[in-house]
Amino acid sequence: MSDVWLALPSANIEMARKTFPVWRERGYKIAAIVPDKLANEYKNIVDKLIKESEVGGYKGWPKAVNTLCSYLYMEDIIIAAGDDMYPDPNYEAHQLHLQFTRHFGGTMGVMQPYGDKFGSMACDTCEQICGSAWLGREFRMRVNKGKGPLWGEYWHMYADTELYQVASKYDCLWIRGDLTQYHAHRTREKQKFKPTIPSGNTKIAKQIYDKRKAEGFPESDLI
Repeated sequence: MSDVWLALPSANIEMARKTFPVWRERGYKIAAIVPDKLANEYKNIVDKLIKESEVGGYKGWPKAVNTLCSYLYMEDIIIAAGDDMYPDPNYEAHQLHLQFTRHFGGTMGVMQPYGDKFGSMACDTCEQICGSAWLGREFRMRVNKGKGPLWGEYWHMYADTELYQVASKYDCLWIRGDLTQYHAHRTREKQKFKPTIPSGNTKIAKQIYDKRKAEGFPESDLI
Protein backbone atom coordinates (compact mmCIF):
# COMPACT_ATOMS: atom_id res chain seq x y z
CA MET A 1 0.00 0.00 0.00
CA SER A 2 1.23 3.47 -0.88
CA ASP A 3 1.98 5.79 2.03
CA VAL A 4 0.05 8.96 2.79
CA TRP A 5 2.42 11.92 2.84
CA LEU A 6 2.08 15.33 4.45
CA ALA A 7 3.91 17.60 1.99
CA LEU A 8 4.61 21.22 2.82
CA PRO A 9 7.12 24.03 3.17
CA SER A 10 8.06 24.70 6.78
CA ALA A 11 10.22 27.27 8.54
CA ASN A 12 8.68 27.12 12.03
CA ILE A 13 10.74 24.47 13.76
CA GLU A 14 9.04 25.06 17.12
CA MET A 15 5.62 24.29 15.68
CA ALA A 16 6.94 21.42 13.57
CA ARG A 17 8.34 19.75 16.68
CA LYS A 18 4.80 19.78 18.11
CA THR A 19 2.78 18.67 15.11
CA PHE A 20 5.04 16.46 12.98
CA PRO A 21 5.46 13.71 15.60
CA VAL A 22 1.66 13.46 15.89
CA TRP A 23 1.35 12.90 12.14
CA ARG A 24 4.09 10.28 12.19
CA GLU A 25 2.55 8.47 15.16
CA ARG A 26 -0.62 8.02 13.11
CA GLY A 27 1.27 6.47 10.24
CA TYR A 28 1.81 9.43 7.95
CA LYS A 29 5.12 10.30 6.35
CA ILE A 30 6.32 13.87 6.00
CA ALA A 31 8.15 15.63 3.17
CA ALA A 32 9.20 19.21 3.77
CA ILE A 33 11.02 22.00 2.00
CA VAL A 34 12.91 23.93 4.69
CA PRO A 35 15.39 26.81 4.94
CA ASP A 36 18.98 25.62 4.62
CA LYS A 37 19.89 27.05 8.03
CA LEU A 38 17.25 24.89 9.72
CA ALA A 39 17.92 21.64 7.85
CA ASN A 40 19.77 19.96 10.70
CA GLU A 41 16.92 20.69 13.10
CA TYR A 42 14.35 19.16 10.76
CA LYS A 43 16.23 16.06 9.71
CA ASN A 44 15.02 13.87 12.58
CA ILE A 45 11.33 14.82 12.37
CA VAL A 46 10.69 14.42 8.63
CA ASP A 47 11.00 11.48 6.26
CA LYS A 48 12.09 13.44 3.21
CA LEU A 49 13.99 16.69 3.66
CA ILE A 50 14.60 19.14 0.84
CA LYS A 51 16.60 22.31 1.37
CA GLU A 52 15.30 25.50 -0.22
CA SER A 53 18.58 25.89 -2.11
CA GLU A 54 17.95 22.55 -3.83
CA VAL A 55 14.81 23.89 -5.49
CA GLY A 56 15.94 27.42 -6.27
CA GLY A 57 14.64 29.02 -3.08
CA TYR A 58 11.18 29.46 -1.63
CA LYS A 59 8.68 30.54 -4.30
CA GLY A 60 5.42 30.34 -2.37
CA TRP A 61 3.22 27.59 -0.91
CA PRO A 62 1.58 26.38 -4.17
CA LYS A 63 4.88 25.98 -6.00
CA ALA A 64 6.45 24.30 -2.97
CA VAL A 65 3.59 21.78 -2.80
CA ASN A 66 3.80 21.16 -6.55
CA THR A 67 7.54 20.58 -6.26
CA LEU A 68 7.03 18.07 -3.48
CA CYS A 69 4.35 16.35 -5.55
CA SER A 70 6.90 15.90 -8.32
CA TYR A 71 9.28 14.25 -5.85
CA LEU A 72 6.49 12.01 -4.55
CA TYR A 73 4.75 11.39 -7.88
CA MET A 74 4.27 7.65 -7.27
CA GLU A 75 2.47 8.07 -3.94
CA ASP A 76 -1.31 7.60 -3.90
CA ILE A 77 -2.14 10.52 -1.61
CA ILE A 78 -0.39 13.73 -0.61
CA ILE A 79 -1.82 16.16 1.95
CA ALA A 80 -1.17 19.83 1.20
CA ALA A 81 -1.41 21.46 4.61
CA GLY A 82 0.63 23.57 7.03
CA ASP A 83 3.02 22.83 9.85
CA ASP A 84 0.47 24.23 12.33
CA MET A 85 -2.10 21.52 11.60
CA TYR A 86 -2.78 18.18 13.25
CA PRO A 87 -4.14 14.94 11.76
CA ASP A 88 -7.61 13.64 12.49
CA PRO A 89 -7.34 11.96 15.93
CA ASN A 90 -9.76 9.12 15.22
CA TYR A 91 -8.14 7.37 12.26
CA GLU A 92 -4.77 6.05 11.22
CA ALA A 93 -3.33 7.06 7.87
CA HIS A 94 -3.95 3.66 6.27
CA GLN A 95 -7.63 3.73 7.26
CA LEU A 96 -8.25 7.07 5.56
CA HIS A 97 -6.18 5.95 2.57
CA LEU A 98 -8.61 3.06 2.13
CA GLN A 99 -11.66 5.31 2.54
CA PHE A 100 -10.27 7.72 -0.04
CA THR A 101 -9.54 5.13 -2.72
CA ARG A 102 -12.87 3.35 -2.17
CA HIS A 103 -14.84 6.59 -2.41
CA PHE A 104 -13.20 7.73 -5.63
CA GLY A 105 -12.63 4.27 -7.07
CA GLY A 106 -8.94 5.17 -7.28
CA THR A 107 -7.00 8.39 -6.82
CA MET A 108 -8.80 10.88 -9.06
CA GLY A 109 -10.03 13.04 -6.22
CA VAL A 110 -9.56 15.68 -3.54
CA MET A 111 -10.71 15.12 0.04
CA GLN A 112 -11.00 18.00 2.49
CA PRO A 113 -11.67 17.47 6.23
CA TYR A 114 -14.07 20.14 7.49
CA GLY A 115 -14.50 19.11 11.12
CA ASP A 116 -12.47 22.16 12.15
CA LYS A 117 -14.33 25.10 10.64
CA PHE A 118 -11.53 27.60 11.30
CA GLY A 119 -10.30 29.06 8.05
CA SER A 120 -12.74 27.04 5.95
CA MET A 121 -13.60 30.10 3.87
CA ALA A 122 -11.68 32.77 2.01
CA CYS A 123 -12.51 35.91 3.97
CA ASP A 124 -12.72 38.32 1.06
CA THR A 125 -14.94 36.14 -1.12
CA CYS A 126 -16.83 34.09 1.49
CA GLU A 127 -16.06 31.03 -0.63
CA GLN A 128 -15.03 27.67 0.69
CA ILE A 129 -11.44 26.49 0.52
CA CYS A 130 -9.43 23.29 0.57
CA GLY A 131 -6.87 24.43 3.12
CA SER A 132 -5.50 21.02 4.11
CA ALA A 133 -6.49 18.87 1.15
CA TRP A 134 -5.85 15.22 0.42
CA LEU A 135 -4.72 15.08 -3.20
CA GLY A 136 -4.98 11.81 -5.11
CA ARG A 137 -2.22 10.83 -7.53
CA GLU A 138 -4.39 10.85 -10.66
CA PHE A 139 -5.80 14.28 -9.78
CA ARG A 140 -2.30 15.65 -9.17
CA MET A 141 -1.03 14.27 -12.46
CA ARG A 142 -3.96 15.42 -14.62
CA VAL A 143 -5.22 18.76 -13.34
CA ASN A 144 -3.86 22.09 -14.60
CA LYS A 145 -2.67 20.31 -17.74
CA GLY A 146 -0.28 18.28 -15.65
CA LYS A 147 1.52 21.28 -14.14
CA GLY A 148 0.68 20.37 -10.55
CA PRO A 149 -2.41 20.36 -8.32
CA LEU A 150 -2.11 23.98 -7.14
CA TRP A 151 -2.11 27.00 -9.43
CA GLY A 152 1.40 28.41 -9.18
CA GLU A 153 0.53 32.03 -9.95
CA TYR A 154 -0.54 32.53 -6.33
CA TRP A 155 2.04 33.03 -3.60
CA HIS A 156 -0.13 31.55 -0.85
CA MET A 157 -3.60 33.03 -0.40
CA TYR A 158 -6.40 31.87 -2.75
CA ALA A 159 -4.54 28.84 -4.06
CA ASP A 160 -6.73 26.73 -1.76
CA THR A 161 -9.86 28.65 -2.87
CA GLU A 162 -9.13 27.84 -6.50
CA LEU A 163 -8.42 24.22 -5.60
CA TYR A 164 -11.92 23.94 -4.12
CA GLN A 165 -13.48 25.43 -7.25
CA VAL A 166 -11.48 23.35 -9.71
CA ALA A 167 -12.05 20.07 -7.87
CA SER A 168 -15.75 20.90 -7.76
CA LYS A 169 -15.69 21.71 -11.46
CA TYR A 170 -14.48 18.20 -12.24
CA ASP A 171 -16.84 16.61 -9.70
CA CYS A 172 -14.05 15.04 -7.70
CA LEU A 173 -14.26 16.87 -4.35
CA TRP A 174 -15.21 15.06 -1.15
CA ILE A 175 -15.93 17.33 1.83
CA ARG A 176 -15.64 15.41 5.10
CA GLY A 177 -17.41 17.10 7.99
CA ASP A 178 -16.66 14.02 10.08
CA LEU A 179 -12.88 14.47 9.88
CA THR A 180 -10.89 17.09 11.77
CA GLN A 181 -7.45 18.38 10.93
CA TYR A 182 -7.14 20.97 13.69
CA HIS A 183 -5.46 24.21 12.63
CA ALA A 184 -3.42 25.65 15.50
CA HIS A 185 -3.21 29.03 13.80
CA ARG A 186 -1.50 31.83 15.70
CA THR A 187 -4.63 34.02 15.59
CA ARG A 188 -6.71 31.47 17.47
CA GLU A 189 -4.01 29.97 19.67
CA LYS A 190 -2.53 33.34 20.73
CA GLN A 191 0.92 32.12 19.79
CA LYS A 192 3.82 34.48 20.43
CA PHE A 193 5.76 33.58 17.30
CA LYS A 194 5.60 35.63 14.13
CA PRO A 195 4.82 34.12 10.72
CA THR A 196 7.91 32.45 9.28
CA ILE A 197 6.54 31.95 5.75
CA PRO A 198 5.03 35.06 4.13
CA SER A 199 1.45 34.80 2.96
CA GLY A 200 1.94 37.28 0.14
CA ASN A 201 -0.21 40.20 -0.94
CA THR A 202 -3.84 39.25 -0.36
CA LYS A 203 -5.17 42.04 -2.60
CA ILE A 204 -3.09 40.85 -5.55
CA ALA A 205 -4.05 37.23 -4.87
CA LYS A 206 -7.73 38.12 -4.88
CA GLN A 207 -7.34 39.97 -8.18
CA ILE A 208 -5.72 36.89 -9.70
CA TYR A 209 -8.47 34.67 -8.31
CA ASP A 210 -11.34 36.90 -9.43
CA LYS A 211 -9.96 37.14 -12.95
CA ARG A 212 -9.34 33.42 -13.22
CA LYS A 213 -12.77 32.57 -11.85
CA ALA A 214 -14.48 34.93 -14.29
CA GLU A 215 -12.63 33.16 -17.12
CA GLY A 216 -13.49 29.67 -15.87
CA PHE A 217 -10.03 28.97 -14.41
CA PRO A 218 -8.10 28.81 -17.69
CA GLU A 219 -5.43 26.12 -18.11
CA SER A 220 -6.95 24.05 -15.28
CA ASP A 221 -7.94 21.39 -17.84
CA LEU A 222 -7.44 17.69 -17.17
CA ILE A 223 -5.02 15.75 -19.35
